Amino acid sequence: MIRGILGSLEVGDKLPVKIVGVVNLSSASFFKHSIALSDSDIKKKVIEMIDEGVDCLDIGAQSTRPVQIYGGEGRVDKNTELEIVESALKICLDILSSYENIEISVDTQRKIVAERALNMGVNIINDISGFKKEKEIAKVIADFDASAVVMAARKEPGDVFTVKDILHELNSSLKTGLKNGIQENKLIIDPGLGSWEARDYQHDYTIIKNLEELRNLQKPVYVGISRKTSIGKALNDAPPDQRLFGTIGATIIAIVNGAHIVRTHDVKPTLEAIRVAEVILNNPE
Repeated sequence: MIRGILGSLEVGDKLPVKIVGVVNLSSASFFKHSIALSDSDIKKKVIEMIDEGVDCLDIGAQSTRPVQIYGGEGRVDKNTELEIVESALKICLDILSSYENIEISVDTQRKIVAERALNMGVNIINDISGFKKEKEIAKVIADFDASAVVMAARKEPGDVFTVKDILHELNSSLKTGLKNGIQENKLIIDPGLGSWEARDYQHDYTIIKNLEELRNLQKPVYVGISRKTSIGKALNDAPPDQRLFGTIGATIIAIVNGAHIVRTHDVKPTLEAIRVAEVILNNPE
């Protein structure tokens, strides 16, 4: 049975799927309704997601939207990323101090940003490079006894194409994490859905269909399907703001195929769809 720890949250088989809400701090993020730049917007979005039942908030200051689709806007230097994340975290952590059992993660590939976030009280780092950009980030996470979400990558996020290669690179990232002292049960794997710079949207369909193969790594599976290009392509090139229902469809298939954690822009509809699916999947009849 697969079990793990995301911050303070137990995740895995036979447990309710955990919902991670996206808080984008970059104006270049591909889904404009997820962007929160001002202090008031950040506060509003965080409270809204809490009210809708989110388990974890994921904040990121650097857009990683596909360059080949949207252009390179949104890439920021480390000092800019650090400043944005630190400012937003002060707001988020202040709000979360009034709640129990809600975590916050920081989406970063940089050691300096991870270290500052962990020093401030964050318990989860979401590294979409799978420790491939800055291997030292794994040691920082271990020093704080934090959880890490590692996404499949060879050198750059999304540069692996087949499920076989995804498994290979995730295994490599897990070994790096363990070698640097991250606890075994605090490593979470992400296959890396999305039309990254090195690949196209069709790979998402194969990954979702074969998600059960990730069980070979015996780690909780984290997926970010929300409003991705592959959803739009299946809906006659629907833009991001018209991909909600398609996202929910793909999300449910991912749950059936073994996903334990779902990262989403839309907490309430995603949560409600998942809870109904769980009732059906867990029905003893």
